Amino acid sequence: MGDRFLFLSAQDGQIVAMVSGCFAGFPAHGRGNPWRSSVGTQWETCGKNRRRGLGTKGFPQKKVLSLVLCVAMLLSVMVMGTGAASFTDQDEFSDNYAEAAEVLTGMGIIQGYDDGSFLPQRNINRAQVATMIYRAATGDVTDSKISQFVGEDLFDDVNADDWFAGYVNYCGNAEYIKGFTPDTFGPYKQVTGYQVLAMILRAVGYDENDEYTGDQWTLRVAATAREQGLLDNLNPDTNLAEPATRELVAQLIFEAIQIDTVRYSPAAGAYRPSTTPASSLGEQVFDLAVVNDNDVWGRPATIWYAESSTYWNGAVKNDGYQSDKDDLYATIEEEALATYTTAVTECDLVEESGVDGAVDVWTNGNLVKDGDNLNANATRTQLGAQGRLTEVYTDRIVYIDTFLAMVTDVTEARDDANGHLAREALLELTVYNTSTTNTGIGDKVYLTSDSNWEYAEGDMLLVNAVTENSNSLTVKTEDESVTGYSGKYAVADDTLEIVQVAESFVGAQTYRQWNNDQHTIGDEVYNDAVNFYLDQAGLAKTENFNWWLDQYGNVIGSTEIDRTGYAVLKDLTWINGGRDGGYAEATLIYFNDGQTTEETVEVNSIDGNYAESGWTADNAIPTLDDNQGIGTGFVGTTAKVSSDGRYNGIYDGYALYQVYTEDDGTVNLEGVVNTDYEVIGYAEDARLDTGSSAILDNGVKIHLSNNTEFLVRTGTNGDYTYTAYTGTQDLPDFAWNSVDVFYDSENLSDTNNIASYVYIKDYTEQADFDSHLFVIEDSYATEVGSGVWQMNVVVNDTERTIETTEAVKDILVANVGKLFHATWDEVVNSPTYGQLTNVDLVNELTDVNGVCDYLVDNARISGNTIVSDGVSYTVNSATTFITLDGTEVYYDLETLEDALNDDTTGTIGVWVLDDTDDIYNVASVVYVGTKLSDDVSATLVAEDGDKDFNGVLSTDMNGNKVFTITLDEDMVRNDLDSLIATATGDVNARLNVGDVNNCNITTKTDFLDYDRVLNMTTGNSEFTVTAENGRDTQKYLISVVEVDNQRDVISTIWDEDNRQTTLYNGDGVGYRDLSDAIKDVQTLDFKTAQKGALGLESGVDASSVKYGFFTSTATVKAGGINTEIVTTGTIDAANTGKCLAIAVTDGDGNTWYTVFNIVE
Repeated sequence: MGDRFLFLSAQDGQIVAMVSGCFAGFPAHGRGNPWRSSVGTQWETCGKNRRRGLGTKGFPQKKVLSLVLCVAMLLSVMVMGTGAASFTDQDEFSDNYAEAAEVLTGMGIIQGYDDGSFLPQRNINRAQVATMIYRAATGDVTDSKISQFVGEDLFDDVNADDWFAGYVNYCGNAEYIKGFTPDTFGPYKQVTGYQVLAMILRAVGYDENDEYTGDQWTLRVAATAREQGLLDNLNPDTNLAEPATRELVAQLIFEAIQIDTVRYSPAAGAYRPSTTPASSLGEQVFDLAVVNDNDVWGRPATIWYAESSTYWNGAVKNDGYQSDKDDLYATIEEEALATYTTAVTECDLVEESGVDGAVDVWTNGNLVKDGDNLNANATRTQLGAQGRLTEVYTDRIVYIDTFLAMVTDVTEARDDANGHLAREALLELTVYNTSTTNTGIGDKVYLTSDSNWEYAEGDMLLVNAVTENSNSLTVKTEDESVTGYSGKYAVADDTLEIVQVAESFVGAQTYRQWNNDQHTIGDEVYNDAVNFYLDQAGLAKTENFNWWLDQYGNVIGSTEIDRTGYAVLKDLTWINGGRDGGYAEATLIYFNDGQTTEETVEVNSIDGNYAESGWTADNAIPTLDDNQGIGTGFVGTTAKVSSDGRYNGIYDGYALYQVYTEDDGTVNLEGVVNTDYEVIGYAEDARLDTGSSAILDNGVKIHLSNNTEFLVRTGTNGDYTYTAYTGTQDLPDFAWNSVDVFYDSENLSDTNNIASYVYIKDYTEQADFDSHLFVIEDSYATEVGSGVWQMNVVVNDTERTIETTEAVKDILVANVGKLFHATWDEVVNSPTYGQLTNVDLVNELTDVNGVCDYLVDNARISGNTIVSDGVSYTVNSATTFITLDGTEVYYDLETLEDALNDDTTGTIGVWVLDDTDDIYNVASVVYVGTKLSDDVSATLVAEDGDKDFNGVLSTDMNGNKVFTITLDEDMVRNDLDSLIATATGDVNARLNVGDVNNCNITTKTDFLDYDRVLNMTTGNSEFTVTAENGRDTQKYLISVVEVDNQRDVISTIWDEDNRQTTLYNGDGVGYRDLSDAIKDVQTLDFKTAQKGALGLESGVDASSVKYGFFTSTATVKAGGINTEIVTTGTIDAANTGKCLAIAVTDGDGNTWYTVFNIVE
C-alpha cells in the first residue's frame, strides 16, 4: 500500500507527527468544476435570496433561560442559544465547543436530535459530514434542491436511493471530498479531524493545487488550518487523527465559515481572497454577522445573526442586530460571576463576585443606573430581593423579576385548505404585577405562535417580563396585527418569557409575618416573593386557599379554591350510623376533559324538582325514609332517601349539579343559588344537532363550543351508562325536539353564554332519513316483530340495517341491485319512528334532475366523465361506488368501464347521485347494479262470473296495438264483471288507464303486481304500459265485440196526427233474443196522441213489422206478436199501460225484437 496517514497531536504547543496508513494520492473527482470559482454561491443564495431559502425566522428564536440558583464563580462564557434552543445535554460539551454547535444549529447547518440533545461526544461518519459541508457551502439548509444530485454516479458505494447520495455527489462534483479509494467513498466510515479540515478548507477555496493529497497531506492541512486560526480554540488534548466527535466537527466548520474564501493566483503563487472586499463563506451564503451586545434583559452577550442590508445614499449600511429585521442564529451569553435569588448585602456581593467599583444596573431589560459604584464596605445596603434573579457581571448587575400570570384565553392555530397558516395560535395572559391584582386585574398581554400552545385556560404560569421602564412593572408590549385576527393586540413575543407552569398547594394561613414578608401556612413558614401581588387570602382569611410558588420556592400568590365543580348525580343512598345517626351518600360523575371520574361524597343539601321554569326545591336537606320507597323524593324542604338503594330510583341520573365542596369534604348539590340565581338550566324536548353551536328550544337556550363537555345517559330502569364527549361533533344523532338536557350557565338570562358542561338525560336517537336506498345481494330479511322486518341495505353511501314493513320488505327482496326513493316515518313520537314506510323505484320516469339519475341508455366513460342520455357526470376522489356487493367492493371508473364493455347481454344498470352543490353534475355516489327492463308486454282478460275471456292482441291498419275481447252470442257488454289488464314485462312495469269515448273506467292498483281492473259499460278504451326503466311505453286499445245479437231497428215513433210531435226517439235497439229485449225495455210516451206512427232504420223490411200488446213484460211472448202493419201503420193509444213488443226482419232474414212500456 505504501500510503500513510500523518496524525498530529498537540503537546505543549508543539505539533508531533505520528505515521499511519493514508488515502492521499487518490485522483480527485470533478476536475474543471465550474462552481469552484464561486465558492458557495451555486444558486445565488447569498444575501436576500439566501434568506428566502432559509426561511424568515425559520428556526426557533425563543427559549427559557436556565437559571442557576446558587452563587458561584464560573467559567467566563456560557452558551445560551436563542436562535436554536439550548441542548438538553449542554453539560456534556467540551468547554470550547458549545458555541459552535449552537450557532451552526441556528443556521441550519447541523441539527440536534428529536429529544433535544446534541450528543456532542458521539462520533460522526463521512456521509454526515458531507451533509454539513453541502449545507454550509450552498445555504440549502432545508435540502430543497438536493434531489437534483442524487442520480450522479461518482462512487460505487453511493446509490441513488441512499439518503446521503445528493450530499456526497454534490461535494464530490465540487471536489470538496475525495474518495476513500478510487471508486468508493466509505460513507459509513468514521471521519477524522484532518479529513473534516480538508473538506471544509476545499469548500473555502483551498487545495486547488491538490496540496491535500500525497505524502504528508495532513501536515499541509494542519498548516493551513493553523495559519487561518481554525485550531486556536481546540481543546489542548485534541487529536485530529482520531475519529472526530460531533462537537469537534461543529467547531471546525464553525471556524472555517468565518475565514475569507480564496482562489489560487498563479501570478502571485499564492491564495488570494476570492471576493472584493474579502468575505467569508458565512457572510456570502448566510449573511453571517456577529456583534457584542446585550440580550433583552441587559446581559452581556455575543449575538450571531443574518445581517439585513439597507441602502443609504447608494451604499450598503450594516447597522448591527435589529430583532425586527434580522434573523437570529444564536445568542451566546456571558456567564454571570455570581447569581442570587434573595437579597444580598452589597459587601457580600463584592466579596463573592470580585466586582468592585462602577457597574451598570439593569432591571427587567431597562438600564436603571449607568455606572453605579459598588462598595466592599457597605454591610447594610441590600441588593436584589426575595424571588428576584440577580446576576453579577464584570461591568453590570442584572435584575430579572418573576411574575405570576394566568392563562385567560387560548386560541388554536388554523391552516387554510392549502395547508398554509391562516390563523396564528394566540395565548392571552393576565400578568399580576401590581397590588390591584387581588381582584384579578393585571396586564393583559398576548403571545403568538405558528403552532398550538400547550396551556389551557385557567393555568397559572411563572413569567419573566421586560417592563416599560425602570420605574414601572407594566409589561412592555407592541400593538401588532396578528395573522387571522382583526384589530391590534398587545403582543409580548419579544418581551415576555414563560418560565414554567406554577406549582401550588392547598392550605390555610395560620400566621402572617407582615414585617418579615413571610406566611405560616399550616405548619410551614414560606418567604413571600417580592412580586407577591395576587393575594386573595389577605390578612385575615383562615379557610383553605391555593398558594402559588415561584421557581425558587417563595409564595408568589394566593387564590380562592374553586370549590365548585360540575357533576351528574349517579345515585343517592342513606348510610346508617355515624354522625347524627347517618347521612346521605351520593355517587357523582364529574366531567374531566372528555373523560369521566366518579367520587363518593356526603351530601349536605340538594336542589330538586326541576322544570323549564326553574328549580322549586332549593337546598333540600336529605333525611332518612325507609318506607320502601313510597316517600322517597323531594318533599317540601327535604329530600327523602332510603337506606335501600332499590327504592332510590328517582335519584338515579337525576340531574346535573354545580357541586360546592366544603373544607370537610361534604358537598352541596346546587341547581339554583339563593332561590333566584340558577346555575343549572334545563330544557325538555329540546333540539341538539351534531356539530351544532347551540341547544334550541323555542329559540336558543345556551350556546356550545368545541370545548363544551357532555355526559350522555343511555339505558333504562337504573341500568344506565354515562358516556363523555367533548364538543358536539361526535355526539349521537338526536332526533329533533327529543332531548331532555341540563346545562351550566353563569347567568341564564345572558343570551351570549356558552355552556361548559351539558348533561343529556334522555333523548330519542335520530333515524337516518337519507332519501335513496340500494338493495344489495346480501340484503337479508329478518322478522324482528309482528310485521316488522330488518334488512341490510345501502342508504345513500352507507351500508346499514333498517326496519320496514312486510310489504316493503317483499318489494326490496324482489329487486336486488336496484335503487329506490325511500320514505321514512319521521314523526319523533310515533311508535314506528325511523321505519322505512315506502319505496319507489328510481327510473327514467321518477329520477330527479340534479339529485339522482338512472342512466337508461348504455353509459359511456371517457376520462373522469360518465355520459348517458345526453347528460354527463364528473367522477372525482370523493365519489363513492356502490355495487351489488355493497360497500365492501370498491369500483372506480376504470373497473366500471371494463365491466360495461364486458356486459354484452346488457345486464348492468347504473345510477348516479349528484353531490347537490352548485357545480354542474359532480357524482357523489355511483351505483352499479341490475339494468332495468324495457319490456312493455301486457295481457287483457274479461271476467263474467266464473268465465274469462282472453284479449287477443293484434295490430290495426293504423299500427295501433289492440286487445279484442269477443263475447258469446248471448252476451252484451253489461254482462261483464270486469276487465283486467296486466303489465307482464317486469314486476316494476307501470300500467296507466285512459278514459276514452266517455266510457266509465276506474282504476284499482295492487301494489305488488300492478294489475289494473277496468269496469266497462260500453265502447272502446285504452291503457298504457310503461317499462320498468321508466322510458319505454306501449299504448294498447281495448275492443269488446258482441257477436251480432243486437242492432238499431227503430229510428223514431211520432204522433200520426201531428208529425211534429215525437213520442220516442231512443236508440231503438232490437235484439235477436226476445229475452234480451225484455231486459232492455224502452219507454213509449203517447202524451196526447191517439195513434203512433213507426219509423224504421234502413235495412229493415217494413213489410215484416209485427207487433203485439201485452199486459206486462212478463207476458210478452213471440207467438203473440202477430199483427202485421205497414210503414204508415199506427199503434193505438188505447193500449196505454200495456207493453208493446215489435218484431222486424232485416235483409238477411234475421228477426229483431224491441219491447216498450206504454205510458200517457
